[in-house]
Amino acid sequence: MDKDIINYSQCWEDPDILTKALKISADDIVLSVTSGGDNAIALLLCNPQKITSIDLNYAQNYLLELKLTAAKVLTYDEYLSFLGITDSSNRGDSFSKVKQYLTPEASLFWSNHYTAIETGVINSGRFEKFLNSFRKYLLPLVHSSKTITQFVTVSSLKQQREFYNNRWNTKRWRMYFRLATSRSILKYFARQRGMFKYTKMKMVSDEYLKRLKSNLSNIPLTNNYFLHYCLTGGFGKTLPAYLQKKNYALLKKNKTSKLSIVSSNTLTYLKSVPDNSYTKYNLSDIFEALSDNETNMLWEEIIRTSKKDAVIVYWDNLLSNPVPARFSNIVKSEKQLERKLSSKDRVFFYGDFHIYKIIK
Repeated sequence: MDKDIINYSQCWEDPDILTKALKISADDIVLSVTSGGDNAIALLLCNPQKITSIDLNYAQNYLLELKLTAAKVLTYDEYLSFLGITDSSNRGDSFSKVKQYLTPEASLFWSNHYTAIETGVINSGRFEKFLNSFRKYLLPLVHSSKTITQFVTVSSLKQQREFYNNRWNTKRWRMYFRLATSRSILKYFARQRGMFKYTKMKMVSDEYLKRLKSNLSNIPLTNNYFLHYCLTGGFGKTLPAYLQKKNYALLKKNKTSKLSIVSSNTLTYLKSVPDNSYTKYNLSDIFEALSDNETNMLWEEIIRTSKKDAVIVYWDNLLSNPVPARFSNIVKSEKQLERKLSSKDRVFFYGDFHIYKIIK
């Protein structure tokens, strides 16, 4: 992993189902994978006792620090334009205000990656740049800007299904979608290569096409800012919780002393943590890149460091990663809640959504 590159400048796991699965309370002590930082902030807004945000890639952690610090310093409108939600010609001025409050390491990192500041940091990730290339070079070969606008603004789920089946899902769309989501393209241009190390699925693009159709048949596009960004480069009418104006005052005054940011391998970090430390875990799709042996070792540390009735949440992508059978007497699946929330997941490319409770 290149730790000087931002792989994800946004979080691509739905925070709505994450927060409903974890049900954060004031007594909770949370461990969360950083990634784009958005979901760590979403969990911080739930006001836990403490949250540790962890990522092996320190660039991801500097991104989280930048997003939190900018919220403290900038007005709401300045914040949206600085991050890249709205247009701006003076992001440099905003950065000058924010920079002095960053840690020296984060300040140096962002000074050395000033182009990302100028273009808006939410667009600076490797995955987001891949999506931008898809929108710029492939999507116009399939659909006009008018058709794209009509699709993302349909007024009902019934109309959305009809539009997808009758106007969007053309032979040309399927061809270019399969090209963009082929294993080789995703491996070398979109995702971290290690995420495909244990994937045996050959026709990755067919699986993603199937998942997209299912998503568009069941999830309204009108409030799906994930697909809006994929197709338009913007979020549409719905913003992530931490970017919504109603939450901005809370974000500005939120006690960042509750948040610890750790740059480390999750397994290595957990080995240094005392028994019975955490009550909630957001693990993104961490098991996707792990061997069976690494998965077993990580579960051992999760169980050891978890308090009684702790909740663990994570996603599968191309691998099925249920808890290893050897832990089934300690780790219990919340299947009913899994099904309920999974049916509302706005991100189309994940497989299973897992919610487990630790029984001690």
